[in-house]
Formats: sequence, structure tokens, C-alpha cells
Amino acid sequence: MDSLFYFVLLSIFSVVLRFLPHLIGPHGVGIDHWFWKAYIEEYKKNKCFPPVMPQFLLDQYQWYPPVFPLFMAKLPKALFDHYGHLIAVFLDFLRLALLMLAAYLLTGRVNSLIGAGVIYALTPILISYNTQLNPRGLAALFLDIIVLLLIWLIWHDGVFWGWGLIALLSGLILLTHKMTTQLFWFLSISSSVVFLNWHLLILVPVSIVSALILSRGFYLQVLRAHWDIISFWNRNWRWLTAHPVLESPIYGARGYETPTKYFHSGMRGFVKRISYILGFNPWAWAVFIASIWMYGGDPMHTSLTIEDAWMVQWLGMILFFILLTTFIPLMRCLGNGYLYSYNAIFPAGLLVAMIWGGLKHGKVVEAILYGTFLACLVGIGLYFWKLKHSKTQKVDADMDRAMQYLKSMPDGVVMCFPQHWHEVVAYKANKSVLWGAHGFGFKAIEPIFPRILKPIAEIVAEYQVQYLFTLDGYLPEHFVKELQVDSLFSFGDYRLYSLKNN
Repeated sequence: MDSLFYFVLLSIFSVVLRFLPHLIGPHGVGIDHWFWKAYIEEYKKNKCFPPVMPQFLLDQYQWYPPVFPLFMAKLPKALFDHYGHLIAVFLDFLRLALLMLAAYLLTGRVNSLIGAGVIYALTPILISYNTQLNPRGLAALFLDIIVLLLIWLIWHDGVFWGWGLIALLSGLILLTHKMTTQLFWFLSISSSVVFLNWHLLILVPVSIVSALILSRGFYLQVLRAHWDIISFWNRNWRWLTAHPVLESPIYGARGYETPTKYFHSGMRGFVKRISYILGFNPWAWAVFIASIWMYGGDPMHTSLTIEDAWMVQWLGMILFFILLTTFIPLMRCLGNGYLYSYNAIFPAGLLVAMIWGGLKHGKVVEAILYGTFLACLVGIGLYFWKLKHSKTQKVDADMDRAMQYLKSMPDGVVMCFPQHWHEVVAYKANKSVLWGAHGFGFKAIEPIFPRILKPIAEIVAEYQVQYLFTLDGYLPEHFVKELQVDSLFSFGDYRLYSLKNN
């Protein structure tokens, strides 16, 4: 009964923390939410897959992995319409429930369940990222189950149905999320080397065959789109999160770098990237260090089990992949490295269950865990504070008012700065937007993202841009002067320009 009590208590605590961003931003939180809402609603309405979304002028095809949107489309309309923003929270709860159950079954201790549950509940990236519709949580759940199955197969070597289930789940990962696919393939290859196990190596081709069979060949289009986005960021990773105008070769000053740019040069950029990979999931690094502290000495005086070794290598390989995709230029096209810390929490939670819940730790490990606990509380508090005062991470009342006004205006193409507003404008204002960067066709967006590479007058004329939506002070004066403005509307700090089109 103690285990059930703490399971329920920690579940409620975790869900409440993940619901708070929606109280801070009741009009909507998150960047990807609006695209997925539009994608799923379009499919539900016309039953055409993949859906055609002409409102995104620079998209060629919506060749996204299909499992998440098709699964969401099965939900009742009323449930999806009213509670779609909480679906990511529900998927996150399923991961938490699986983690606490596994922790208890592997160790037989209530302490293990509590330790694993607490660190999962207090992981900053799980609170900040799960504010929106997104497939990352579902793919992470598939990957979590795969590694648990691999642990189980340690005791049941050669069980056919276990490997069959892994093959099925591996295909579902490929059909759910691209970054999780990349991590899964890396873990399969690297683990096969560490454990000298050919079964792990062949999971890569097996996953591709599984995805092709499950999708009836559609995975070939997903794979093509996957290569498209990797190629795009291989050319453009230097300008990830750069200001599209101030770092433009046309409008920017020579040598200028956006202060908040992810790959800012020099020591400033290095410190920023370190803060990201540590701050979004401090537990992963702390638990790995604690594990090395415990198991790095004389093996005769440790209680390292095979299961412990699996968890240490699983977590260590994820952290290694984070470092590779953060600091090795050739690997930066595989996405923001810190986002892989989303997947690192599950093995970190199980290791805490084995170390702390299993009562194997000493004072040093205890100090590491309690220190990380306090750091996470500070980080989560800081996130809530930033979200409350942010104009770009959520839709506030003024922006919602601007969207309603824009919706009432005559049809026309909208261009946005910051550019991640295009999805919310397309959805809330029901307007076509000069944007893409979704399924396939990344070359079409390169003249405007991540930097403006053509004069704005040419862009406006070529695509017949009628409106420009931005934030006061975001655009330099010389850029705005090139616009042929017909009228300007203000909504708090937001600016909506109606443009003349000759």
C-alpha cells in the first residue's frame, strides 16, 4: 500500500508541475503546438494522408513520421479540441508510471519508486517541453520500453517474442520522431560495440524494415524528408536561433552575432551551450557522475550488477551523444544536442532507484543528489518566471487580440518576425504564411531562414506578402523603411503592418 500511495502522490505532483505553464499562458504555450493542431485537424476533416496544408507556402510535402498524428486523429473531437494541450502531459505521465513501476519491480523497494519518481517530476526539460502537442514523448516511451526489454532479455536469452516486440517498437520509433530515431540508432551501434553483441547492431536495419512494413512503404518518404532537414542544418547550423535580419548578409552589420544565438562563437557560446546541456536535465549528469564515483573504484568492493551496467552505459551513451551533437560541427546537423536530455531522464531515474533506493550510496553520492534536487527547483522556478514575462514563448492577451484582428482582415500572405510565430498566425488568424520548415522542401525556405538572403522588397513582391507581424523593436529601422507600409496597427508590444502590393 505504501508503494501505491507514493505512486499516486508523485503522479499528482508531476502533473501539477506540468500543468502550471498552461495557467501562466492560458492562450497557448509552445512553438510546435499550433502546427500539430492544424495538421491533425486537417487530416480529421478531409481524411487525406499526408494532409495538404497550402497555408504554409514554402512546404512541399508533409512527409512527417505518421504514428503520432494518426494516433491523435483517433481521439474524439471534443477531447482533442478542449484538452489537446494536455496530451503531452498525459504521455509524460505514462513515462513516469513506467519508470516508477520498473524501479519498484527491479529493486523491490519503495525507496526506489520514490527516488525515480522525484527526479522525473523535477526534470526541467520535461516541464518546459511538454507544454505542447509533440511526438517526442511518444517516441521516448517506445525507446524506454525497448531498453527495459533488453534488460529483461539478459535473463531470458534467445526469447523470440521479446526480440520480435523490440523489432516492432523500433519501427514505431522511426515512424514517430526523427531525433529519437537518430538517438536510437546511435545507442544500438555504440552499445553493440561496448557489449560485443551483434543483436544490438542489427536493430538499425531491422528498424528500417519494420518501419517500411508498418507504413506500407511510406517510411521511404519520411526517410527522404529526414535527409532533407539534416542537409539543411548541415549548411545552416551556424545560424541556429540567430536573428534573421541582424545576421543577414544584406541587413546585418559585419561581425554581428545575436547574443542569444545557440552557436555563438567564443567563450560566450561555449558557456551558453554548457548551461543548456546541464540546465535542462541536471539529473542525467549528476546521476552519471554518482554512478562513476561508486563503480569506478575496485570492482571487488562494489555491488555493480549487470542491470546497473546496462543503465550506466545507456545513460553514458546518451550523454556522449549530447556532447557530440553540441560540440562537434559535423554532428550539429542532428539537432540541438540538449534536446536529447529528454531521453536521458529514464535511465537516470532507474539508476537513482538502484543507487539511492537500493541503499548502495555513500555521503558523497547523497550530497550530489540533494544538490541536484535544489538546482532543479531553482531551474524550474526560473523557467516559470521567464515564461510569465516572455513575449515569444506563449500567446498572451495582446497577441491573441492581434490574431483576432488579423483574422477579420482580408485574406493575404503574412510574414512574421520572430519566425516561429508563423504557426500560431496560420492557425489562430487563419491566414497563409510565408513559411515551411516542416515535412519536406527545406531548400524553398533558405532565402528567408535562418537568415534573410534576399532584399525584403523582392520577397514581398515575389510572394505577394500583404501583412508583416512583429514585436516592437525587433526589426531594425532601415529594414522597416524598405517596406511599403499602407497602415500600422498596434496591440501592446505587437505590431501588424499592412503592406502595399503594386
